[in-house]
Amino acid sequence: MAVIIALLIILLFAIVATYAVGSFFMSVAIIRKEKPSDDFVPPAEKAAKDDAISEKIKKNLERLDELARKLHAEVHDEEPEITTPDGLTLRASFFPNKGNRYAILVHGYTGSRKEMQSKAAIFHSWGYSVLTPDNRAHGRSDGRYIGMGWLDKDDIALWIEWIRKRNAEAEIVLLGVSMGGATVMMASGSNDRNVKAIIDDCGYTSVWDIFVDELHSLYHLPAFPVLEMCRIMIRFKAGYDIKKASSLTEIRRSTMPMLFIHGSDDHFVRTEMAHRCYDAKTEGYKELLIVEGAAHARSESLEPELYFETIRKFLEKIG
Repeated sequence: MAVIIALLIILLFAIVATYAVGSFFMSVAIIRKEKPSDDFVPPAEKAAKDDAISEKIKKNLERLDELARKLHAEVHDEEPEITTPDGLTLRASFFPNKGNRYAILVHGYTGSRKEMQSKAAIFHSWGYSVLTPDNRAHGRSDGRYIGMGWLDKDDIALWIEWIRKRNAEAEIVLLGVSMGGATVMMASGSNDRNVKAIIDDCGYTSVWDIFVDELHSLYHLPAFPVLEMCRIMIRFKAGYDIKKASSLTEIRRSTMPMLFIHGSDDHFVRTEMAHRCYDAKTEGYKELLIVEGAAHARSESLEPELYFETIRKFLEKIG
């Protein structure tokens, strides 16, 4: 009897401990981190291990930041809002242009539309009207729980509809970085008639995969049972299943042209994930660019000419 009681106590302790750790990881992973801000602030660059690379990135960022400042100085941007089915108000910046070409640029985890302003400047110079939304639970958009791309793909569908109401003939490019990359890949499965191309910059294969990696690298914990407990809690709190939130699943459904970009030195979203996403696409045109020496979300700032020229040529090829 004493043995049974001891085992029950150990089991109860294990359940409580797993719940506590799962709750902590959920709070770290998907609960909003920052306060809204209206001010444009150029993105900061973390110091690279290599001083030469760090200096190169710094100089490139200065050039890119200047492009963003010029866009804000010369183009009067609109501040559209949409409301999601779950009652959140999402906000964006919109830089209008002539013609039917549009780009939706989607930022990464814990970021905001501010991160996408240099890209917005380039796309606008190419003749695109550009929309840079704040994802739910980011920037000036409402929300407590981060969608990790899975909820955001449905929000992007709402922004596509917002564009369609302005211009039924809109030809839309979706580009996202990191979580934004996962967002646009997850959105690719809808094969929306107005979306002409998807560009993923260092997005992950699935929410489950990236959480497994982070749980191991940051806390040295196994996926089972912690992540299973976290999965239950996220379903209850945020309304989605992290095991079903898969870029790979949606890529396999997509017939849209897709360009995958990733840094060779990305240890946050492992470079191997880019190859898995590329290989998952079996229908439609696809390209893959691995930027040598680039860390996570640093392909643009390390090699901006290669980055944007690859995108420009890709868009020219698909018409």
